Amino acid sequence: MANRTPTADLLKGIAALLMIQVHIIELFATHDIFKSNLGKLLLFLGGPPVAPLFMVVFGYFIAQSKKPTIQLVVRGVKILFLGLFLNLALNFNLILSVNKGLLDINIWPYIFGVDILYLAGLSIIIIALLKKTLDKSFVLVIPFIIVSAYLGSFLLQYNTEQPFLKYILSLFYGTSGWSYFPLFPWLSYSLTGILLYKATQNFDLSSVGKPKIKIILGACFLLFLTLTIRFAIRISSDLPAYYHHGLIFFLWVISFLFFYSFFINEIDKRLGATILFIYLKWLGKNITIVYIIQWVIIGNIATEIYKTVSDPLYLLLWFASVLLISSGICYSWIKIKEMLIKKQLNN
Repeated sequence: MANRTPTADLLKGIAALLMIQVHIIELFATHDIFKSNLGKLLLFLGGPPVAPLFMVVFGYFIAQSKKPTIQLVVRGVKILFLGLFLNLALNFNLILSVNKGLLDINIWPYIFGVDILYLAGLSIIIIALLKKTLDKSFVLVIPFIIVSAYLGSFLLQYNTEQPFLKYILSLFYGTSGWSYFPLFPWLSYSLTGILLYKATQNFDLSSVGKPKIKIILGACFLLFLTLTIRFAIRISSDLPAYYHHGLIFFLWVISFLFFYSFFINEIDKRLGATILFIYLKWLGKNITIVYIIQWVIIGNIATEIYKTVSDPLYLLLWFASVLLISSGICYSWIKIKEMLIKKQLNN
């Protein structure tokens, strides 16, 4: 969709690690670990630096894209179908268990659970339809951001028990327990990515890199975290509150991501050539494949060991195993794809 940005890939690569660990904590860890201070911290690390960051970067590259509206809409529809495929794949073991009578649960919320791919698909469609309007004025993006963030919590008062309508509305706001990343408030992060892109095109931000500014930003970041980190951990570790947060938490996350991204960029300038950072950027570059693979692995294993792992060491081993296997499968997939493309070109 656009030229690669090393810092964006690094941020997504770090987010991939945090994403895998939070999925393991959510699905494998016992209730005692999940509710412990360690569990709350891990949920926080799998919160603001992950999904919000993904969507901000996603919006940035949508804004950078020169593709026409129809191509963006088609891409959004494809991502929606990819989301449905992923739900079927990660819940395959669960579906089999239900069909065999081993589990007595309603399978449809798992098949239509509103995860981040559904959000990405809907977001790109909405943004594509609004793109001409948003391109008219830099300032126009801001009210859309504020309204989207505000609607995340405001719409929760409007619920429905009509089954079909509940599945539809779950795509847009938290009308059900399977509405994890509904359009509101999460669209606000993609719109913020658009605003960020427009800011880089309209303003000279080079002064931010001056040593004095870096020191001031570092001090502000420390003060910001000191004063607000308990609030952020409390929201991030309460999953319904996190998934359906409102304007205040959105503003906190955007402030956090500003500082966080700035300092990751500074660290990258010094350590970007190391093996670890090269690997993290590779993960970030291939985040969609890694995201799908790790969910398929974790989702199917969770059917067998759901919330039964009580030893943090075993959770760490699960994390390392899933990361290693996901990386290996992703690498093999890329190599096979490259080989097939090369073979077609030779023919």
